Amino acid sequence: AIPEPPQCDAEKWLVRLNAYRAELAKNSTADKRLNALRNELFEACGRAGDNAPGIYTLTAPTGTGKTLALLHFALRQCCRNGQQRIVIVLPFITLTEQNAMEYRKILGDDVLLEDHSQRQLTEEQREFAQRWNMPVIVTTSVRFFEGLFAAKAPNLRKLHQLANSVIIFDEAQSLPAELFPATLRTIQALCNLPKKNVTMLFSTATQPDYSSIPDLTWHAAEICPNHADMYEKLRRVQVTWRILPDEKMSWAEIAQRMAEQRSVCTIVNMKKHAKKLFDALQLACEKETVCYITTELCPAHRRVVIEQVKKRLCDGLPCRVIATQCIEAGVDLDFDNVFRALAPLESIIQAAGRCNRNGRLPEGGQVLVFLPDEKNLYPDNWYGRAAMLVSALHDEKTIDLMNPSDIQRYYQRLFQKLKGSSKLNSAIKAQDYALVEKNYRIIKNDGVQVLVPYEPENKMFEQLKGEASKHGVTAKWMHEAAPLCVTVYPDASFSCYAEQLCFAAKRKEDPAQPSGYWVLRRKEDYHMDTGLQLKNNSDYMW
Repeated sequence: AIPEPPQCDAEKWLVRLNAYRAELAKNSTADKRLNALRNELFEACGRAGDNAPGIYTLTAPTGTGKTLALLHFALRQCCRNGQQRIVIVLPFITLTEQNAMEYRKILGDDVLLEDHSQRQLTEEQREFAQRWNMPVIVTTSVRFFEGLFAAKAPNLRKLHQLANSVIIFDEAQSLPAELFPATLRTIQALCNLPKKNVTMLFSTATQPDYSSIPDLTWHAAEICPNHADMYEKLRRVQVTWRILPDEKMSWAEIAQRMAEQRSVCTIVNMKKHAKKLFDALQLACEKETVCYITTELCPAHRRVVIEQVKKRLCDGLPCRVIATQCIEAGVDLDFDNVFRALAPLESIIQAAGRCNRNGRLPEGGQVLVFLPDEKNLYPDNWYGRAAMLVSALHDEKTIDLMNPSDIQRYYQRLFQKLKGSSKLNSAIKAQDYALVEKNYRIIKNDGVQVLVPYEPENKMFEQLKGEASKHGVTAKWMHEAAPLCVTVYPDASFSCYAEQLCFAAKRKEDPAQPSGYWVLRRKEDYHMDTGLQLKNNSDYMW
């Protein structure tokens, strides 16, 4: 028999939420003005929660306490409209884990389901996950949106649970632009279904101007209409732009600038750039002050490095971090200086959010946006196009990262000719559901997963390696292996570095099927400072 799920008790949870915030306020070391803005946003979300179901946006700068404010909105919606489920959708697993951890402190373990590819579920939780039959779901945008466009039964079992729900999509700018038109039309259709009682909220510090997308009629109510004042009050950084062609900066020059600072993070667009800068910085300052955070580090390794960085910053020790985009969302770090290679505007703003995050510096933190002296600057065409647009707009008028009208100007130009994926649009028009599912992909991942020998988890590595070699790859194995896996985009020589693993055969006579998982052959190819370093892996961003 399928177990009975717990029921939504929004009124009780509101009491717990307010008590939790009161406790946080007692222990807060943040700037008083910042706490006042957090309170203002929390109350604004509560007031909006007392409105009818519909489509809402929340535009607010980073660091204003959106995690708790969003829950306040959702709970008040449930009290006002009788909705029985809250679904929180986040773009990255790290964000999903962090938010779920915080919400559990308020709501308790028994009412919240954390649903993503790296979550190990009990048998009972698996039953609930198959149908999303829990009052609070915290999941990834891949699970949620690809589920909306799915054609197969397992995903479709969840769809009816979206009725009578409050759905919150945090970091809304993170969806691939080519999926925006189809996604937004689907969301509108879902919210407009009669008597389905669905609310959808898009939350971000860099709210895309969806109304600029051609052939899309978009109506959403902004929860925080005075957000421009909030951005102005929260001006915590001073920005220097060095993005003209004759202002290009070499990695040696960036390394020298980093060496002159005690608290600095440089975020670059590609892993090969991160490695070049790391090598240059090792020559410019003490090695123990340098940290490297990219997806070349397996998740277990990344978590440890991030904790080390937090401790160094907290203890006032010199800390110089080199990172890729993986640090831009869901990583709560606070540097005095942030250097950002020219990128799409939303990425630059996210990076600036890691600078003087808690308002500690009265004069503001220092952000440098620079153009690297490199030939291949960007990982793909859309990313490069958006970065070049930032350069063009800055040429016309200096971009102010804390001015929402500049963000709107950027999105209006970016979306001017956006028609979305032609293959997806054709599949939707033809009502070819299998083809729709095939073409709606948030992560276009042709990569494979490589199990790596991260030294502190060596026992787990050997155990997983032995299990896969002997019995094959299973769903349980994939969950257990996730913290020790790195995504690699293989070329013809890849089998020299790693051995392919096959799925567990259901019957002895079945042929072995490749699983998409590999295991690293040589332990020396995984480093304790820079993670997985293969010569054929350096051209990729993620």
